[in-house]
Amino acid sequence: MKFDQRTLEIHALAHLVSNPKAMDKFLARGIKEDHFSHVDDGMTVPYPKELFKLAFKYWTESGGSLLTEFALEHALANTKYNDRVRGNFMVYWQEVLDYEINENDLHSVVSQLKDKKCLSLLGEMLTDGNEKLSSEGLKSSIASIEKHLDIINNEMSEFSADIQTLDVSESAEYFEAEYLKRVDHPELFQGIPCGLENIDSRTFGWLPGQIIVFLAPSSGGKSVFLLNSAIHANTKANKKVLYMSFEMNSWLCMLRHISLQYEIPYSKIKNVSLEKGQLKDLINKMRKTKEGPYFEYDVNMEDPTPEYIDTRIRELIATKGKPDLLVVDYIGNMTVRNPNKGAKDYELQNEAIKQLFRMAKKYNIPIITAQQINREGVRDARKAKEANKFMSYDQAAVSGGQVLLHLCTYAIAIEPNKEENYCILHPVKMRDAFFAPFPVRMEPEFNKMRELSAEEQLKILAMHAMSNGQPVGTKEIDTSTTKPPKATMPKIPSTVAEAEEEEFVPLNLEEEQDMSLDLSGWKL
Repeated sequence: MKFDQRTLEIHALAHLVSNPKAMDKFLARGIKEDHFSHVDDGMTVPYPKELFKLAFKYWTESGGSLLTEFALEHALANTKYNDRVRGNFMVYWQEVLDYEINENDLHSVVSQLKDKKCLSLLGEMLTDGNEKLSSEGLKSSIASIEKHLDIINNEMSEFSADIQTLDVSESAEYFEAEYLKRVDHPELFQGIPCGLENIDSRTFGWLPGQIIVFLAPSSGGKSVFLLNSAIHANTKANKKVLYMSFEMNSWLCMLRHISLQYEIPYSKIKNVSLEKGQLKDLINKMRKTKEGPYFEYDVNMEDPTPEYIDTRIRELIATKGKPDLLVVDYIGNMTVRNPNKGAKDYELQNEAIKQLFRMAKKYNIPIITAQQINREGVRDARKAKEANKFMSYDQAAVSGGQVLLHLCTYAIAIEPNKEENYCILHPVKMRDAFFAPFPVRMEPEFNKMRELSAEEQLKILAMHAMSNGQPVGTKEIDTSTTKPPKATMPKIPSTVAEAEEEEFVPLNLEEEQDMSLDLSGWKL
């Protein structure tokens, strides 16, 4: 049933004061005071909005209790409202109490609040766009329209609506059905593999809604790992990939891609030294890829923003289908549109990270990205080494970027050794999964990472341990031929707030990233 704005707001308030589940539902769907806009004729106070604010304040301060008449009168007594206005509040309150509700229509009420908010935003967009066009010109008008469209798009998102409750004492049937479903159709519950068994076997692959981040020093292999994961998803798992590059042009992206996928030395392609027969063979192989899922590069160094990424995803949905995987190379190059005046770089990146998180939920896709290790982390690791004290690589890696580590599902650090052409991967944050540090072979001529046998891994780990003054052990790698045990399915937070509830060691967010520090060949 459709309601006018006033009735809808009264209906919503009736749920809030009588339905214990209502406030959780409202917050999960992003309902806030801005969704209450009605003002009765002859009045200046938006009473439904103010009642919502009081209900929310009481709910927060009381630990989840519903607003009562006594609590309302007490709250009004502490305001600057005169007696006439307080009387009007009580008239509205009585109307809310008298309104008959059905708990089953809560979803419809929330949806209508969001729909009407979108209609209001559309009106604001047209008005503001016209004003900007008249006063500031076309560019400002377009920027205003884009800003409003982004807000409307977020308003329409349903990614946080899936709130579920489960009574374990009555869950036998549910568990049995879900378990057998996974036994019969395991492929439906597997994510996108990255191509490294040590990780894939423990994470179920990259699942929808996840943020996965690789951490590495300057020139430490961030882009290599992103590209390897993306190409594996495309060619081995038949997934559609959107690859956002904010630091390389389209030609270089193509060269790296071809070199890796077809194992042709990068220098040979870059220097245009392929023989005619090799070129013909390569072109024939490339033409066959048209038959598979798309792998689309988007190179944009002018507008490296989440807003632009969102636009590109919507365009792909309309033309080629929604991507299964989004790759962002990389966070350090990102910013946001219309930033607050005086905002620092780290604040812009934090906002970009939050928007990426929402995007992963909104489109129900995994996002893999990368971030650079900051200077302070490197300095601490080096000081520890000079003092003959071992500091793990993950400690160095997470010395900045608190917001990123709050919101990501997995953070994996890359420790490069360019002299020996290998990298060691370290788990920095693993939500409900874990793997021991392990090495992979780097093949620079192909921009390729290659898995090593258990014996090769042990050899490199032993060498690595000795270089750090650590005892040499063999427990880090399982040398058996059986696959590592599967982890439990990771819990994926639905909102930024939920992700930030996790216990986390405070980090220095104001530490400036060192984008020029050369850490080539650095090893701990």
